[in-house]
Amino acid sequence: MDRREIFNLLFRSSVNEPIVLEPDPVLETPAHLKTDQTIPVFKEWTALPADGTFKLELSTAYAFTVTLDLNYPAKAVNPEQILSLGIQPEKTSSIKTGINSEGYLFIDNLADSRLIPMDKLLTGIQLVLTVNPLGRGMSFTKLKIMDSAGLTIATLKTRQYTTADWVGGMTLSAPPFNLLRIQGLHEAEPHQENQTQSK
Repeated sequence: MDRREIFNLLFRSSVNEPIVLEPDPVLETPAHLKTDQTIPVFKEWTALPADGTFKLELSTAYAFTVTLDLNYPAKAVNPEQILSLGIQPEKTSSIKTGINSEGYLFIDNLADSRLIPMDKLLTGIQLVLTVNPLGRGMSFTKLKIMDSAGLTIATLKTRQYTTADWVGGMTLSAPPFNLLRIQGLHEAEPHQENQTQSK
């Protein structure tokens, strides 16, 4: 028996059968990426609200960004004061983020190992907090500090918080600031969806 006969015996039935192409499996889009039923949220403040709390009014189930502009020569009395964005959940605790008095970026107990030079702080800085859902209720948090030219000086990242940890209002422990901005998404209410569809 030669090779051809062996191959014919082994693969004869499969050669005569038509090849049926199977479609790729449909993967469900994670909830935090379904943004078709959401409304963009964009808010800016240049002064502290009367009650001292900034209302986020966004859904932490989706990515959001908080940007804090600080111009030390114009606004701050003491450049070594602690600058923290405190997202205050409806719990007893809050997540403090910012620059500590020693000059290190921090998110609660986690601190960056790189010291931020004081001369950089004196020229004016921008703190940017970004929270991205990862699925299963967890989030990826990144805090970065940029100089007045828009160059990143330092970055701190963590995955230890859930999306529910960020629910609530926000306070500043060092009120002098130039601009506070939040960007994110809010889930559309059913009656708003109907109005949008009818237009």
